[in-house]
Amino acid sequence: MPVGPVDDKGTVLYFEDSGAPEGSLDYVTLVLVHGAMIHSAIFRKMIPYAAVNNLRLVLLNKRDYPGSTLYSQEELEALASLDREVQAAAIKARGFEFAAFMRWFIETESIPPLSEIPGTDGMRAGGIAILGWSAGNRQTISLLAHAHELQDETKTFLNSYFRSFIVFDCAPTGLGFPPLPGLYSPLRDPKAANKNTTEFPISIATYFTQVVTRPDEDAESPGFVEMLHARKPMHEAEGADPRFMPTTLRMTPEERAEVTYAEAVWRSQRLILRMDVSVFRENVLQAFFECLVDDSTGGEQLIWPRVKVHSVWCDMSPGDDVYGGNKLKQMVREYRGKGRGRSVEVHKLEQANHFVHWDEPERTTKFLATIMQIEHLYK
Repeated sequence: MPVGPVDDKGTVLYFEDSGAPEGSLDYVTLVLVHGAMIHSAIFRKMIPYAAVNNLRLVLLNKRDYPGSTLYSQEELEALASLDREVQAAAIKARGFEFAAFMRWFIETESIPPLSEIPGTDGMRAGGIAILGWSAGNRQTISLLAHAHELQDETKTFLNSYFRSFIVFDCAPTGLGFPPLPGLYSPLRDPKAANKNTTEFPISIATYFTQVVTRPDEDAESPGFVEMLHARKPMHEAEGADPRFMPTTLRMTPEERAEVTYAEAVWRSQRLILRMDVSVFRENVLQAFFECLVDDSTGGEQLIWPRVKVHSVWCDMSPGDDVYGGNKLKQMVREYRGKGRGRSVEVHKLEQANHFVHWDEPERTTKFLATIMQIEHLYK
């Protein structure tokens, strides 16, 4: 069972590796971090399409999920604490674990460093990227938010490799925003939070009415909220297209069992979901918009200045995720040009639901490779 160490206490994270594309010396390594209840097996369908897109995919399981180290009692108590500062420290520790894993993987596998392709006006090759899907962003964003607190050696090492950070279809609470009143989410429904439940909520895997927006529109645009409230599940319409059946209903029982792990929800994930949203708001600000700088040399420089940030939202996902993606888009608009922030590009993945990487793995893999390939065009 492949695992990577993340500290000197024996803590490990389980991973699956697509391997280096044969013959490639400049492939991009993309670490994929899952959400709640669904673990990294949900990304396995993307593996056959990695090499053709010059990607090396690393499917990573968070703590408490299969193969990765369980949280200790002390760590669980920190996650369950009502003290905001204790909560913040617990989430920060998860970001440090991702940084440690990335460094270990780079050193162990000798992946290509980040470089510019000669004669291409800045096109980039090689390096490592990390993607947080859904509730995974509650932990991955802390990696950037607290980069200034990492050991200097780790910061310097990752600077030669770290190229991209992807926020993929995240609900508003994971970004530090309160939920939109009137939008249902089973993760906030006390009746749905039944300890005996082992099935992933169907509504999160549902295709909803497609959200039609212009590039300049976001969560604050007139009519946007009303549009979210008016959306309907596509599979409930008369004569519904079979391809819009909820993803988990089209899975076999064996497939559902292969990608879900309810035990982690009741041990730890529910504690993270209940944390003070201001913890995640602060992380988003520090990671993307009000970035803390490294002044160890006496000057001020953004830590990992070559990291490009991408926010991806799917226009047929549940309203929570659509709202989250467009609230982040609103922040990008408000902070653009203020300085001390990172380059953040927002992408809408059309006719896609929250599980597009399972339903359309080839399309998703190519999409992710493409947005990283054209990063030199982003300002």
